[in-house]
Amino acid sequence: MSNDLSRVLSRAVQPSVDVPPFWRIRPPGAPEPDGGVRIVLEAGPGFGDGAHETTQLCLQAMAAAPRAASARMLDFGSGSGVLSIGAARLGLSVDAVEIDAAAIEHAAHNAGLNGVASSIRVHRTLDALQGPYALVVANILRPVLLSFAPALVSRLAANGTLVLSGLLSTDVPEIIARYSALLGGRRPTVHERGEWRAVVFWAPRAP
Repeated sequence: MSNDLSRVLSRAVQPSVDVPPFWRIRPPGAPEPDGGVRIVLEAGPGFGDGAHETTQLCLQAMAAAPRAASARMLDFGSGSGVLSIGAARLGLSVDAVEIDAAAIEHAAHNAGLNGVASSIRVHRTLDALQGPYALVVANILRPVLLSFAPALVSRLAANGTLVLSGLLSTDVPEIIARYSALLGGRRPTVHERGEWRAVVFWAPRAP
């Protein structure tokens, strides 16, 4: 199947998704929504078309996170770029990390559709990235979240927000124990949609 035909078919089945409080996710060519923050997203190889519960949980947590002018966000496992694009639409400068070359190309295409390509830099690894980031989001599998816990926490700014998803209810206790041991501070909050969960942590304030 040609790339052009694949794109036509993906647009035909790709949903328009509204995620509270203000996200409006639309395929290319869809009518302009009334109000809200619009994200234009073309389906492709990268995970995240806006319909999955974990993506929606992350978007809701991002909307609730404090935002300062010129704040930075780290999107670990960025897939389609939907979370990076959402953050850029809110005015954040984004470093995205993704290992899949096809997903990186897909995310760059989506960033261009939204006019935020200059606000998003995509990297293959975390190694060259230094914090602090006011917002760190990782929507990825539990083993990866456990393995990269020190690396993600070390890049979180004082009083920053850390959003973790890609989790089932049975994953949550281990994730909370692992990250709380590194962060301390406030108790995290757990948000749910169907069988999926997101856990939101806050770094302690600077002394």
